[in-house]
Formats: sequence, C-alpha cells, structure tokens
Amino acid sequence: MTVRTRVLALLAAGGLVAAALAPTAGASAAGDDRPAHAPVQARAGGGWTKVSTGPVDTLSEITLQRTADGVLHAVYQQDVGTDAAYEHSTLATSGKVTGHSNVLGTWGALIDNPVLMTTAAGGLRLMFSGLQDTNTANFFSHGYAYDTVSDASGTAWSLQPHALTKFGAAYSGYGNGATTLANGTPVTAGTLNSDIAVRVGAIETTDQGVVSAAADDAVYTASGCCLYDTTLVNSGDTVWMAWYANGSTADNNGIFVRQVYPTAGPVLKAPGSSTGTDSLAADQRVAMVARPHGGGVVVAYKTGYPTTKSIALWSVGAPKASSVPGTKNARLVSLSSGATGRLWLAWTTDADQAYALRTSPSGFVPGAVQAIKAPTGSSDLWSIAVDASLDQGTVLVNDVSSQSVFSRIVNPGLTLKAKGRAKAGKASKVTVTVTDAGSGVGGVKVKGGGDSCTTKGSGKCTLTIKAGKPGKVALKATKNGYGFAQETVKVVK
Repeated sequence: MTVRTRVLALLAAGGLVAAALAPTAGASAAGDDRPAHAPVQARAGGGWTKVSTGPVDTLSEITLQRTADGVLHAVYQQDVGTDAAYEHSTLATSGKVTGHSNVLGTWGALIDNPVLMTTAAGGLRLMFSGLQDTNTANFFSHGYAYDTVSDASGTAWSLQPHALTKFGAAYSGYGNGATTLANGTPVTAGTLNSDIAVRVGAIETTDQGVVSAAADDAVYTASGCCLYDTTLVNSGDTVWMAWYANGSTADNNGIFVRQVYPTAGPVLKAPGSSTGTDSLAADQRVAMVARPHGGGVVVAYKTGYPTTKSIALWSVGAPKASSVPGTKNARLVSLSSGATGRLWLAWTTDADQAYALRTSPSGFVPGAVQAIKAPTGSSDLWSIAVDASLDQGTVLVNDVSSQSVFSRIVNPGLTLKAKGRAKAGKASKVTVTVTDAGSGVGGVKVKGGGDSCTTKGSGKCTLTIKAGKPGKVALKATKNGYGFAQETVKVVK
C-alpha cells in the first residue's frame, strides 16, 4: 500500500536553523551526488528491458545508484496485496538485468520515494519511511524516517535500529529527501503541509522514550500550504534542499531551494518556475544534483503554465536559468550528474513518451534530444529516472498500465549542420559540421548526395553533392556510441 495520503496535520511552527546535533560517523558515506568512480563505456542497448518482477505501485518513484563495480542498482515500491515492499534490482553496464532482492520484507505501508545512496564501505543504504504494522508499540511503526544497509551486491539488507527523524509523519507526508555528509552522517528531510523537518544525524536508539526526549528536528515553515517532492543533495559538505510549493501567491508557488547545512541560507526561488501565481507541479522528487569538482548545484524544472513551455536548467544562485530546446510539453523530469560534470536530463511528455539528452562537460550546453518513446503497449508513464555515470545514459520508467519498471540505455545525440547549398546538375561542395553538445566530434561518417566524408577533430568535413533536379538531399551522420543525426541540403536550379 503506498503512503501518499495528504494528511492534514501540522508540525510545530518555526524557522529552519542549522541542526544542533553534532555529526557522528556512521555506516554510510558520500551519497549519489558525488560519483566515486570514473565513467565507463556502456554498450548502446537494444530498446526497453523489463526490470521488475511483480506489480509496481502506481505512484512509485525509482531511485538509482551505481556501485564501483559498474553495477546499477534500482529500488522501487511493489504492491503485495494490501501491503507494500521495496524491490531492489541490479543492471549490468550492458543494460541486462542481473538480479533482484527484497529490501525489507513486507510492511503495512511504505513511502513511494525512498532514496538509495552508497556507504563508506562501498555498499548501499536506503532511506525510507513507513509503518511495519499497526502496533504502535513497535518502533518501526511510528512513521519516522529509517534506513537499511547492504553490501555492494544488494542481496541482503539490514534494517538499522535508529530513527533518522523525530518527525513522526514522514511515512504519510508529501516527499522525503536524504543525503550524507562526507563522514557518513545522514541528513534527512520529511515534508507535510507547509513544513519541512530536517535532521542531521540519527537518533541512535529504538527506545521510544529516548526518541521522544531527543532534540527536535529543524523545521522550515512556508508562508502558505503546501510543499511537495523534497530533495537533498550534498555539494562539498554543504547540503541543499529543494521542493515544489503550490501556494496562492508568487512567493510560495513554484520551485524553491535553500541551503540547510552547515548553516541555513535564504530561500531562493527558481527563475521562471511559476507564471504569476500558477505553476506546474513536479509530480516526482524535484530534479536537483550536485555537480562534482565544485561544479555547483543544478536544478531542472518545468516552466510555463498550463502546459510546459520548456525545461529550465538553473545553477542555484544564478540570476537566470537556461531553457532547454526541444522540451515542450514535458511532464516528469529527472536529472543526473556524471563524474566529468556532464548532465543527463530525461523527461516524459503529456503524450506519455520519453526523451533524454546529455549536456556538455560545463553542464549547460544541451546535446541533441534523443526520442526514446515508451515501452511497447505503455499508456501511462508515472515516473522517470536517469543515471549519468556512464558515457551513455540509463533511463528507467514506471509504466502504470503494465505495473512494471522498464530500463534502456540511451546514446548521446549528435547534431549535424550543413553550410551551403547544391545546384541541380552540377557537382557542389557542401561543408558539414557535427557536434556533441556544442563541441566538434571527429570520426563521424556523413553520407548523402552520392558522397560520404569523415569528420576531423573539429567535427567538419566536405561532401560533393550531385543532384539532377531541384529539391532537397538528405544527409545522415553516424558514429558508434552516438545516436545518428540528420540534415537536409537544399538543391536549387
């Protein structure tokens, strides 16, 4: 049973301040926002592969983490009668599904947006919340945020005997977030109505009296209800929090970001995330990542209302965001950062199709959009997730129509541009340029008009086009590891 009930209960009001708890070393280390290994080359893959083994919850989001051995781990919620479970699946760099495990067994209720991270030992850690059963004497039925850990295989999990929040409505709230500090200290957020409770460290006990007497979580209270889809990321041990708000004024409507550790910063609104007092809901965890090597924090979100004009990429703190071409009518948005600083952006549309692109190493020059459509027979893509730790992107979706999670590998796209035009009945030279997110790509074969050429390091080469009559000549650029690109050249008299 998924727990996304909008319970109308309020936390105690108060401003968010730096948590008073001193960081304590724990089992988990740097989270999914700081890649721990160099990117590897994946094979291109051959379409969608079914990942899940049983009925996936309608509202389930998908959380991803790649371990140092190159294995991609995915966790999502499954329905087990009227109860719930988390299934963990492993995917090789080829995209092949290699195994499954049950993370917790079966609980009476679980949130649909857990967070998967790595540990200091190279294993896995899952933050979640839920109710193990209806017995309130049971510590794990008090609705706190919890965690469970595994080694890098993910085959056996150990539920940790502590609470990650004192906030007891994490199981029924509007979105939980999690990350870790460099020393392994967990940072966890739970959201309900106009409040977000944040805790640095854990309450290291299952004694209910001790938990009740513990220092309160830090709380941010917005000026209006309600807040949803909270995300936490760690950028050089500075923790940032993002959320979506659907309040009635421009000040509390749209996408918002705030530094929450080591000190609390001002609330920043993402530029263009609302149109007046209206905005488009994120509908899954806000897409925010910390780029490596001091590359800053980036948020991807929808702009426009009542339909998406485009997806924006915003470097947090910058006065403006950049608009991503080709993202009109986006509905669900996911973002991931690779070890080199490149981003992979993936999204679904109102027509339930899926798309993805890879950016430049700077993170803000978008590459060509790759249309990956949807799994065969799919009619309702609820959530989407993307992993950027390989040269190719790995995209997963939750297809409501089949109650299944599917995965596929996506090649970065090429952009082909031709300079010049051809004359009918005459051999004409046309220079072409092939780029990947604004940079020239060498070794690309370009065909068309009865000729072919291979680009140099600059991405340029020259074709001799022969056409018998006016019209257009189609050109196609191909290179292993990339999606192909097409262009036309006008043929005049």
